[in-house]
Amino acid sequence: MSCWQIGVTEKVEAPRTLTEDLKTGIRDAYAKLQANTPGFSTRRSQSQMIGVVSRALGTGGVGVVEAPTGVGKSLGYLTAGVPIALASKKKLVISTGTVALQSQLVERDIPNFLKSTGLQATVALAKGRTRYLCTRNAAEAQGEGVQEGMFGDDVQLYDRPLAPIEMDVAEKLTKAFIEGRWNGDLDNAPENVTPTLRMRITTPASACAGRRCAYSAQCPVLRARTEVRDAQIIVTNHALLLSALSLGDSDSGQPLIAPPGEMLLVLDEGHHIGNVAIDQGAANLPLDDMAKRTGRLQILIAGAYRAVDKDKIGNLLPNEAIDVASRVSKLLKAFRDDIGNVWIPQPDEREPMWRAANGRLPESWRQPIEVLADETRTLLNWATAAASAVAKGKQDDPAVERLQRNLGMAQEMVEQQYNLWAGWRREDKEGQPPIARWVTMSRDGDYILHCSPVSAAMVLRKLLWDEVDSVVMTSATLTGGGDFQSLAIDNGIPEEAEMVSLASPFDLPNQAELIVPQFPVTPDDRERHPKEVAKYLVAELDWDKGSMVLFTSRWKMEKVAELMPASLRKKILVQGDGAKQKMIDEHIKRTSAGEGSVLFGLNSFGEGLDLPGEACTTVVITQVPFAVPTDPQTSTLSEWFESRGLNSFNLIAIPHALRTLTQFSGRLIRTSTDTGRVIILDSRLLTRRYGKRIIDSLPPFKRVIG
Repeated sequence: MSCWQIGVTEKVEAPRTLTEDLKTGIRDAYAKLQANTPGFSTRRSQSQMIGVVSRALGTGGVGVVEAPTGVGKSLGYLTAGVPIALASKKKLVISTGTVALQSQLVERDIPNFLKSTGLQATVALAKGRTRYLCTRNAAEAQGEGVQEGMFGDDVQLYDRPLAPIEMDVAEKLTKAFIEGRWNGDLDNAPENVTPTLRMRITTPASACAGRRCAYSAQCPVLRARTEVRDAQIIVTNHALLLSALSLGDSDSGQPLIAPPGEMLLVLDEGHHIGNVAIDQGAANLPLDDMAKRTGRLQILIAGAYRAVDKDKIGNLLPNEAIDVASRVSKLLKAFRDDIGNVWIPQPDEREPMWRAANGRLPESWRQPIEVLADETRTLLNWATAAASAVAKGKQDDPAVERLQRNLGMAQEMVEQQYNLWAGWRREDKEGQPPIARWVTMSRDGDYILHCSPVSAAMVLRKLLWDEVDSVVMTSATLTGGGDFQSLAIDNGIPEEAEMVSLASPFDLPNQAELIVPQFPVTPDDRERHPKEVAKYLVAELDWDKGSMVLFTSRWKMEKVAELMPASLRKKILVQGDGAKQKMIDEHIKRTSAGEGSVLFGLNSFGEGLDLPGEACTTVVITQVPFAVPTDPQTSTLSEWFESRGLNSFNLIAIPHALRTLTQFSGRLIRTSTDTGRVIILDSRLLTRRYGKRIIDSLPPFKRVIG
């Protein structure tokens, strides 16, 4: 969805109730789960979660459950969700924020649940098209440069031709798929796939001929989507979920995942959904690159008219369509001067950026933006009509299929441009946060134009809360301190939603300590803070056990690693020095052998990492992870709050910090026998007014403050 499409709709539906039969089915599933799962322990918090999920999915409502580590979230929502889905003939859709959890659900949690309960249900994993091999494109890639397209239009949209080694990889992948040694999922490809090759051997929705393609019988995408449509339980990711709901992504008129009204939706790792929704509503346009690519469309346009043998496509004659593409290309080039009149990046800027204060663009830009939006809309209409017309033609002609693919790419390229211009010219609604609008400069000097909503609320209200049958949002970290107000505002959660923060099943006050020492310098002292962090780690870390040190910037992480003495440096594994999983495996190998090992990591190490026992006995957080105030979306939203007399720091920075700190702290206690300490090296928690609020909201570890 582009940032100009956000709106609000109403869902009107007769209420339904959680029947006694459904309650009985859920109780039976839970009883069998207990009886048939070795080592199963009854947890009050898990039973509470089953109740919330049952009420939400059973009545067409919304439930929000903060469930700390140890609650057993997946079994909680499966115990309620699977019986309700089977009884109601609706689909249980589980959407996650990470690939790791998707794999865990499909390969372990769901099969184990079905086996233990005896329930019968089909399961499928839903991924985007670019995760799968397109056998048609792969066949062409193997002979790239050898054959010429009938219309001479088959290479001009690409940045460079494939290298011989990439063509060889395409051949090996095709062979592995045809021989049944691989299912076409590029995430599990038996060969290394470069970004350029991936673009060539996959197909966007607009370029796919579907069942009419000559290769459809052996298409991995169609096979995977058939499995998804037939499945009763579907596992997907937040980005694909929102894309499918927003675009109505479909084949042969059928929804990709499920019709919203037939979807019982669980948002696991629900704390990610807001950022994904904002990305879904965003648009960007690299100015020089788009001008160049749009200028190349002339050959493609001529080829489209020859292929369909019509005087007009989209109400335009050939010369008229070519003129539109030429005008758009020239207008894009000219807009570079408009930007230069307002902003000239400084030569020493590391990441040059200009942001429109309060989302309001310069008045001098209004007229060129209006013209570009109108002209791009005309070109988009033509590209859509051309792609449709060519798709109706002869499907067993390789040249026509290449033309269709390139028209699909052109359509997506022009749509990307239109979404940006439409977002830039849209009037912001009174009483609602404005769209963030900004410009960055790439390393090669290209201006990149951006627009993005600053809040997920409008996007999620339109796509989820007002459309999907019922929704459960869950995560170990939704609030930070059990206060749902910030989460509800940020995500537009309906007022009638049931929101519950569950207690940890672990004895946290006796298993762990939260230590906030009197640290000598604050994190904003760029030179001294890394030195003091390094000194503290040398003196205080137990170097014979497993520890994790979390940073908010790569520069500081690498600086502290540099400052460590050589005798200890060899025990440190720094994120970025190798593949993440290999690093974690090495850490576990060391700690399992009784050796000391310390992981230095950024945000991605602070979430989802499961290091029980001796693998993690200390978590050091080098500073409170406040939202970056220079981020254009955050800055624009802050301005809007301040203009209304509200404190943006309290409304944005502190809730974000609380959620992230709670996630980081959650790396420590993973089982009922784990012990350890969380140390925060940020003295602002002892001196600033917000410090007590943050400390009081963190998990109930024993406090050692100051």
